[in-house]
Amino acid sequence: MYIDALREIVLRNINFVAEKNLLDDDKLRKYDKTNVHSILQYCLLKVDELGLLGIPEFKIRVNTPIDKKALIENYKRKTRYQRVIRVDVAYLKDSKVVGFGEVVTPDEIHGVPTPKKPKLQWIAPSHKIEHLAKEIKPEFIILLQVTIKHPSWDDAKLYTLDEWEEHWKNFMRKTCEDNKIKCLHILIRSVKNIQSHTW
Repeated sequence: MYIDALREIVLRNINFVAEKNLLDDDKLRKYDKTNVHSILQYCLLKVDELGLLGIPEFKIRVNTPIDKKALIENYKRKTRYQRVIRVDVAYLKDSKVVGFGEVVTPDEIHGVPTPKKPKLQWIAPSHKIEHLAKEIKPEFIILLQVTIKHPSWDDAKLYTLDEWEEHWKNFMRKTCEDNKIKCLHILIRSVKNIQSHTW
């Protein structure tokens, strides 16, 4: 119901912040010092015309918690279960969460399971997306992702940027198709090179 309109609005919002000099390729590369995550959250939030209320940093309580020991490599901490999941943006309609959006900057490009690294070392965006897709059955999910560079993490260098994009696309496609959810995946390589995919 919403996904095509959301794609148009979010892309328009990205263009708007770029025109206001809040986003350019240099800022994308220096994402950790230039508020890129917050700026892209804004791009996800401004969807009022669809009758949706976008709320940032929204906490969602789930009936079945995330089992960190099952997901994280060599997990040894005391707190095994995570019952509250915070999303970058939740979309509410008449007080009900109908969708959510996540912003992934380059520091989390390796936050999706792959053949070379099937288990990660932290609860990553992919874990949250997959768990919420199963638990709350939203109408839609948006992933807004910056893939302009590799971060310094060794695990991030296991694949090229193109390969990471394919891993994320495959993950989003499978998650959404398996759970019968509409999904929008926006990839930002540069302000002039933005791809979007829907399922």
